[in-house]
Amino acid sequence: MISRMERHRKRRWWKWFWFTILILASVVGYYAYEIWSAANKAYDPREKSAKRSHAVDIHKDPFSVLLMGVDERKGDIGRADTLILITVNPQQKQAWMMNIPRDTYVTIPGHGKDKINHAYARGGSKLTIETVEQFLDIPVDYYVKVNMQGFEKIVDELGGVEVRVPFDFTYNGYTFHQGTMTMNGKQALAFTRMRKADPRGDLGRNERQQLVIKAILHKSISLGSITRLDNVFQHLGENVKTDMSPLQLLTFQQIYRSLDQMHTLHLRGHDDYIGGVYYYVVDKEERTRVQRLLRQHLELAGDGNGSPLMP
Repeated sequence: MISRMERHRKRRWWKWFWFTILILASVVGYYAYEIWSAANKAYDPREKSAKRSHAVDIHKDPFSVLLMGVDERKGDIGRADTLILITVNPQQKQAWMMNIPRDTYVTIPGHGKDKINHAYARGGSKLTIETVEQFLDIPVDYYVKVNMQGFEKIVDELGGVEVRVPFDFTYNGYTFHQGTMTMNGKQALAFTRMRKADPRGDLGRNERQQLVIKAILHKSISLGSITRLDNVFQHLGENVKTDMSPLQLLTFQQIYRSLDQMHTLHLRGHDDYIGGVYYYVVDKEERTRVQRLLRQHLELAGDGNGSPLMP
């Protein structure tokens, strides 16, 4: 038989067990609430793309996300100097990432021909999305706009990111050596902004931007501390706007974690001067090639109906 003292010890042990569980649940619940509140602060809903007959279900449907890096200062609406399109196919467990150079020569709806980064100055995120949709003939299902002034805070809250440096260079007081390097926020921002010392110019800078974006995505899904994730989301709420709901953001994180492959798609073009102004010009054949690749990856009608294509 169990003695009275043993029964008392068991009851006391269970009391402490449930008390500990209650405390842990309260702490997790608090941070979950904080994260959810910060994500809601960043949430800026919009109507589905006019190129979609119905809204996508990111659990199963292929979808696209446009990342916009914007320098916004007082008295200036700013320009979207970083434009990265990501297409995700959950069933194939693949994502494609393509940088659209800021000087790309495009038609901005209602404003004629100009550099694609000028679309933001003339109509904000909405006109930028419309311009990308028209240029690439695909729907932009979601967007994420990041104020580059807050970019470095996000990197710092992640504890820095590991990035592969393609060659040695010095920029804005920071020195970068070829190979893998852990960067803080200021270093990562300088790494993505350098252009003149890159032998490939804007194309080289585009690839470095993609390297940092991939590093941020990778680090954000592998965070071991919920408190650090809370701080990251606080900065996201202050410096990011997106039409992805908090639940969709969490789903996107899960989908990204399950991906088998992330490919880079290159938008090929050439340098040109039109009216004395520099542009990055994409010819009709290259534009058609990229449109077909993206439409096939998003499983849209009119993608050529050929065998699977690779970027």
